[in-house]
Amino acid sequence: MVIGIVSLSGVIMATSNKKLASYQKTRDFTATTEPKGGTHVRQGKQPIFVIHKHAASHLHYDFRIDVDGVLVSWAVPKGIPRNPAVKRLAIQTEDHPYEYASFEGVIPEGNYGAGTVMVWDKGTYRNIKEKDGALVPMDRCVKQGRIEIEMRGKKLKGAYALIRTKLREGQKKQHWLLIKMNDAYARHDDAGFAQDDISATTGRTMAQIAHKNSAVEDDPAYKVGRRTLQVSNLDKVLFPHDGITKGELIDYYKDIAPYMLPYMKNRAVTMHRFPDGIRHEGFYQKDIGDYFPDWIKRAVIPKEGGKNTYVVCNDAATLVYLANQACITPHIWLSRIDKLDYPDRMIFDLDPGKNNDFAVVREAALSLRSLLEECGLQSFVMTTGAHGVHIVVPIDRKTPFDDVRACARSIAEKLVVQDPKKFTLEARVAKRHGRLYVDVTRNAYAQTGVCPYAVRAHQGASVATPLSWDELERGTIVADTYTIKNIFARLKRVGDPWEKMRSCKQSLKKLC
Repeated sequence: MVIGIVSLSGVIMATSNKKLASYQKTRDFTATTEPKGGTHVRQGKQPIFVIHKHAASHLHYDFRIDVDGVLVSWAVPKGIPRNPAVKRLAIQTEDHPYEYASFEGVIPEGNYGAGTVMVWDKGTYRNIKEKDGALVPMDRCVKQGRIEIEMRGKKLKGAYALIRTKLREGQKKQHWLLIKMNDAYARHDDAGFAQDDISATTGRTMAQIAHKNSAVEDDPAYKVGRRTLQVSNLDKVLFPHDGITKGELIDYYKDIAPYMLPYMKNRAVTMHRFPDGIRHEGFYQKDIGDYFPDWIKRAVIPKEGGKNTYVVCNDAATLVYLANQACITPHIWLSRIDKLDYPDRMIFDLDPGKNNDFAVVREAALSLRSLLEECGLQSFVMTTGAHGVHIVVPIDRKTPFDDVRACARSIAEKLVVQDPKKFTLEARVAKRHGRLYVDVTRNAYAQTGVCPYAVRAHQGASVATPLSWDELERGTIVADTYTIKNIFARLKRVGDPWEKMRSCKQSLKKLC
């Protein structure tokens, strides 16, 4: 029996009950939230793939590709390879329904495949298996035991092959080999994937998925303005040395919002997230998650070969929502979304070498201010909360990025000429020889800078803090002086030294 209907909203694929018989026979759909399977709508013409990370009796990855309306599936015990020299065992399992591509949650104990399931990666693929100059249909590739596809996911990119091996005596399931084909996306080392424990669709870790599905009611409400947010894992420690929790990070961003939001308004945000705390590797996320609520403002920005959909953080509720996603540091574009090619600020990032103390940063910053004043430009200084400072020149949005970067480099070259033994424009660390790096590369389309008052993923939870030039000259402040513990006392005492910057609009026309 085949079920099928026609729809104008996409391509309806018919699912054969026969293909799903084994899948459906092994599951009790009154006990598990896994989809039973049926008709479904494919949005777009390209077939999809999905990789599930599955903590069943043994942790493994489920590799699934859309073939004629079902997900042909393999269990890959040792994970997805990136090195073409590595061949991974892939054990063919039962076909799954197309709807399974969006399943993420917990299969209860006592059920087939019991354990936590994450959508580790998801995207589209293209069949590249040819014979005699023509593509071999995918169903035939599966039958013949050789599949070659080009993956277009968030983590998996490039060409992969699946090759069936001979069935050995006593072997119950068909074994295949999963191989990364040699292309621009191949890695010839043992490097794993970034965001390995992060869902490609919800941004959650395996632990968060398990918690969410077992204790949804435990997530407390959190009111911010007109919005009531469900926040989670408030006791999770993000800064182990300091004992600072996610709840404290959320509280910080709620309270700092009046100072921080003017610098974020109508700008695309890149999120620097640390779901497991700063002792673990974080990751940068440009695209907004599919699970983000509709009330969060978005900006769809074209890129080569596609687009990115960014968060735009214009209100405190959005800032709190990002903190609940363990976004410790929001980074913002140098241009606003209504005029993406024209920045309203020029940035110099002064990054000290390993052997430099902050006195060298201070010297470079003050010298750079003098050079800018000679050009008729007023500048503002901010500690990054990490190692150095940013010097920011507000401009009038009439100069395109390429010209702004060229202007910044010209000024930076003058600084380096003053003392080439201390300062350098060399981007490669090995060639800096301990000198302070004057970085102007942020002055380019789609580049970002740390937002003022953003927390940094460093011990102490330091904060990127705008200063007055007098404060820097006095020499009592270093890059990480201010933290989420003392920043509000400072603001109460001196206010925001950058407040006047918002109305400062300077022209680079005579310089560029």
